[in-house]
Amino acid sequence: MDVAMPAWMMRLWTAGTRIACFLAVTMPFAASARTILVPAQPVSPFADTEVSTNIVLHASRTDTREFGIHIQLAGTPTNNLEVAFGRDTNTNGVLDVQEIDTVYGWRGGRYFIENVPAWERIEVEAATNALCSVCDIHLENNSSVVPRRFTATCGISPERSEPRQRSLEGCVAAFPELATMPPAWLFREEWDMVRVTRRGAGVPSEWVRCDIEYASFAIRLR
Repeated sequence: MDVAMPAWMMRLWTAGTRIACFLAVTMPFAASARTILVPAQPVSPFADTEVSTNIVLHASRTDTREFGIHIQLAGTPTNNLEVAFGRDTNTNGVLDVQEIDTVYGWRGGRYFIENVPAWERIEVEAATNALCSVCDIHLENNSSVVPRRFTATCGISPERSEPRQRSLEGCVAAFPELATMPPAWLFREEWDMVRVTRRGAGVPSEWVRCDIEYASFAIRLR
């Protein structure tokens, strides 16, 4: 037997439906993030012997909104810490030399950013406070080929910066020539692997953290 809904109930149901749809449509955006943290690597048994770690970064993510790197180490004129990005085309689980696109790191007392295929390297002089032992790099990305924004700072001593804590105290701007017009090779959407390499003898005290934030879209209707 069919029972007709009273007018007041119909009005209440309609109003509730409008409210539910309104809330769902006005909050469609969400964000997901991934953090890759590489703590101190083991000591090399000999001087100039490298140790490295390969980590899967992401696979074909075209919605990357923000990309950040935090490098912290006890920098000396002889040690070397490199964070290389590229695509594992031969799928062997290792980012080989011929697969590397961009490298961020510390080499011989200087921070550097390197465009490997073009043999292009940009360096920044070490600061006097603990040899510029911390470097933070941040990119804002969008769907275009070139990153929207690039900022980099360095110069915090290790005892004043935790791996998961950002502070501008003691920082100086780094790589200013990249901030005005960020080149496309600073970040590429096809990267799927990162390789962290340390060379040189001594007690390891480095931290490497990569933060990637993805934009997403969702609509839920009830």
